[in-house]
Amino acid sequence: WFLSALTFSNLAMPAVLKRTATLSKVGLQKLFFGLTAVSMLQKVSFSNTSRFHSHNISTTEKEYPLIWNLTRFHPLSSLIEMTMGVASAREVMLDTETESMTLRENPTVYFVAAYATLLLRATKFDFNDAIVRSALFVPLYSKFLQAMHRDCLSSSPSALTQLLSSGPLRYLGSLTFSLFLLHAPIGQLFYKKAIATRLWGGPMSAAFFPSYLAIVLASSVAVTEGVIKNPSVQSLAARAARWLASQTEGMLQDFS
Repeated sequence: WFLSALTFSNLAMPAVLKRTATLSKVGLQKLFFGLTAVSMLQKVSFSNTSRFHSHNISTTEKEYPLIWNLTRFHPLSSLIEMTMGVASAREVMLDTETESMTLRENPTVYFVAAYATLLLRATKFDFNDAIVRSALFVPLYSKFLQAMHRDCLSSSPSALTQLLSSGPLRYLGSLTFSLFLLHAPIGQLFYKKAIATRLWGGPMSAAFFPSYLAIVLASSVAVTEGVIKNPSVQSLAARAARWLASQTEGMLQDFS
């Protein structure tokens, strides 16, 4: 689901980048706000229509969100969120040297605020993860990334910036693509009822979850070190990237 939506969004990126590069900072902020509103409209409409709020998930009453994956991984939704990321990155790129200092903020504030929004699912407001993500998490996390970028350029970065740039966390960061690819299929082996029943007699208990995490992490290390960092694979990827660049020359240029 996600990879197909990601492919669609990547194919649209040349046109998105070309037009986004022409916008001023104010224009980029308006674009981000408008895309957030469109993203929210889709999530709220689906949640209300299908009664798919968090309280429905936690009860024994069966709900059938037949198009929930289509809502989460819709190609246009993916394109909207990727364009929001492009707008955020471009806004920081337009910083002058003076603005890089005057606009500098401690990224820790936005980092904590973004993850604190996840607690809203436990409140009486009863928001589901899609609404929380679109309305609060993505905007706050985008501000966090902008703040961290500016913080990285300063002579005295915050403790959080230094922590996230440490060797162990940078190595974990290098595993993220493998983690993303492997966590779902490995999880189905242990927790999807139809598969787990055939293999183990039933889904694994919650007590097995730490072992599941360890298996996913170990598998991700193996794939990253054995495949993604493999010189032959990297050479093939580099040749593919050069060919794509030759076919799209001029399409990704910056505009003043």
